[in-house]
Amino acid sequence: MPLGLIGTMEVAKRGLEANRQGIELTGHNLSNVSNPAYARQRLRIQTADALPSPTGPVGTGSKVTGIEQVRDRLLDTEIVSETSVSGYLEARKKALEFAEINLGQLLDRQASTPEGATASLGVGGQFGLIEGLSDFFNAWQALSTSPNSTADRQVVVLRAESLTEKFNSVNRRLDSLRSDLNVRVQDDVNLANQLLADISDLSTSITSSEIGEIGNANDLRDRRQEKLEALSKLVDVTYSEDTITNQLTLSIGGANVISTDSVVDTLQTLANLSTGVERTQVQTAGGAAVTLTKGSIKGTIDARDSEIKTLSDDIDTLAGQLITQVNTVHAAGIALDGVSTGQSFFSSSSSNASNIALNSVLRADPSRIQASSTGDPGDNGVALTLAKMANQPQAALGNLTFAERYNQSVANLGQALSNTNTQTQDQDAVNRLLQRQRDSLGGVSIDEEMANLVVFQRAFQASARMITTLDELLQSVINLTR
Repeated sequence: MPLGLIGTMEVAKRGLEANRQGIELTGHNLSNVSNPAYARQRLRIQTADALPSPTGPVGTGSKVTGIEQVRDRLLDTEIVSETSVSGYLEARKKALEFAEINLGQLLDRQASTPEGATASLGVGGQFGLIEGLSDFFNAWQALSTSPNSTADRQVVVLRAESLTEKFNSVNRRLDSLRSDLNVRVQDDVNLANQLLADISDLSTSITSSEIGEIGNANDLRDRRQEKLEALSKLVDVTYSEDTITNQLTLSIGGANVISTDSVVDTLQTLANLSTGVERTQVQTAGGAAVTLTKGSIKGTIDARDSEIKTLSDDIDTLAGQLITQVNTVHAAGIALDGVSTGQSFFSSSSSNASNIALNSVLRADPSRIQASSTGDPGDNGVALTLAKMANQPQAALGNLTFAERYNQSVANLGQALSNTNTQTQDQDAVNRLLQRQRDSLGGVSIDEEMANLVVFQRAFQASARMITTLDELLQSVINLTR
């Protein structure tokens, strides 16, 4: 049967309602144009059920069946994965830059080879260890030309104390850096646990909101996606959503931490003292192993336990070899009085960069420096041997001189930082491409939304005009019956 005036009035009413919702949704999109976590939404409108009539089915207008979010789940998953890679590289880069600062060297990251990275800056810079080593051996060279000079002996003492302080200072700073990186790991773990709680709460709200035919919890999904990306910056995340219940399951480094929207485990740190140095690691509170491959936590741990630890060990090895070689030669020498001998140059407790120190006896009386090899006045055998040591390859240092071994250690750090910078730049390009692709799909376009607004506005006005016309027709029909 035909709709009649009343049925047509219902058609106009439905059009009015649909276009009103369209205007409201357009306003919602426009208000979130600057929200990076927001994916634009659009009204899903379909034809209302037709009614049978002698002339065939008669349309009854339109109806709103839902509000859909313009998102690509595969794209979101890729962004989560690549965000983990970015977090890893950024954390690693920051840690290596702090190592550069604490080393007291400016590294040339543009050099094409590790050797060039050091040599191009004059073997290490003005205030680093290499300068201290050079001054130390130069002082022995000066003493070898005038072994009876009290002033030159005092210079040897001063240069030695300066060198030991440089070793001590670099060691303290690198130890402090490792401790600071442990704190950073703990802070990131705490943040990850908070994000897990937030994701669980949002997932529970999404599941309850989407029961039955109520519709999609689009705004909640935006917020959860933002939290997932923030979590992926810290750790490598794997997650899935049940297609029927919409419940979320999430794991970190192979350990399940969220199941059916609920947090079933969290992360914690533990101290690994196997090497004698506290090295914070990560596992779940339930004791499950967490095998991190990406994320800022992994980047911090890798930089701490790889390049920074290697650098610290290299400096300890360098200091230990210097102590051994100098003490061995010096102990065989004879002091200025032609009698005293057997004194070590560095204190007997010296063994590495943390505790290297000048023998207090020599500090108090530089004449006790054993520069002579025979005891004869003017003999410079020991001083000359120690001066030549600057250019002698050391078997314990890989047949490199002290300066060459230090340059190699600095160059390795510089090369690692250079490589990380390059990888970070490449990763940034990948992230920009993915973000641009997502923006083109789900980003809010002001021009498009304004055009939609005009369409909804005109359609709303037309529906309102239709109702006015139908009202006039009804009034006419009513007047005919009077």
